[in-house]
Amino acid sequence: MAREAVLWSDVEVNVGWGTLRGKTCVVGGGLDGDEDLRIVGLHGWLDNCNTFDSLVPLLPSKTKVLVLDFPGHGWSDHLPLGAHYNPFVYAFNIKTAVLKLGWKKFVLMGHSMGGAVSCVFTALFPELVSSLILFDYVFPMSSMGFVEQFQVYAEDLLKSEKLALEPPLVYSEKEAIDRLIAARVFGYSDDATIDKEAAQILLPRSTREVDNGYIWSHDRKARATFLGFIRGEKWIEIISSIKCPVLLIQATRGTYNYHKEYAKKIHEIYRKNAQWFHVEVAEGCHHAHLTEPRNVAPAVNNFLEEVVGKKQIIRARL
Repeated sequence: MAREAVLWSDVEVNVGWGTLRGKTCVVGGGLDGDEDLRIVGLHGWLDNCNTFDSLVPLLPSKTKVLVLDFPGHGWSDHLPLGAHYNPFVYAFNIKTAVLKLGWKKFVLMGHSMGGAVSCVFTALFPELVSSLILFDYVFPMSSMGFVEQFQVYAEDLLKSEKLALEPPLVYSEKEAIDRLIAARVFGYSDDATIDKEAAQILLPRSTREVDNGYIWSHDRKARATFLGFIRGEKWIEIISSIKCPVLLIQATRGTYNYHKEYAKKIHEIYRKNAQWFHVEVAEGCHHAHLTEPRNVAPAVNNFLEEVVGKKQIIRARL
């Protein structure tokens, strides 16, 4: 599979309280892309929009791509003290940004936490999403009860707000890369889900360079975990409202290794309600779209051909 040329252009958009930043491109170069093939990419927790750098050059030529750093991530502004991060805050800010940038209909593509936000976004604003692609994200996973999970979230918020007031720690480039890798390990494995090459891709937007090294660019308040208490019947209600075509790509060493039987039930919810639903398994870890994009791109491209092809057939009949 050949890589297409990609020339990214930086974008920034004022969303009221601050600025979201990201980048856009047309796969294969040029300014004019296929208006029927627009993709918005949403990254995972404490990652940034560079997470799609490996995959985008393998997408169909003329695809228009927009990727954004969530509030408090990458180069986007941080929410003020007292304001907290959750999937609804992320979804509403992404909506403001895409509309201000003139993106009114697109394929939504999300990894991990970005997958969760993509589901919430699609449920809330279905008129904007033509189809949905999820990378290694099925449902919010937690072994804790609702109240216990919320208590953990509250404790995380209090700790992170205190940390946000402290001077940032400074790291060498090697230390920053090592910490990026070490932080991306899941409980089902001792192996990191990114390698050094992937960490170097994330590094420019994960950090800010200062005189004697690097400091993290993300907001420490964004470290508070929140996904676990949006689960069970609440999550089923959210995804049951998703009617557009859905592609779920599960990594062989990814989150699917948790609660496989429950994941199958979630698959059935999509099959019952979505216009079209398909699951693909790709060899790789949780960040396979970044570390092993050639294992992921064929499924994405086949899906895009399917959904765009149907659109063209419908148009021809009108």
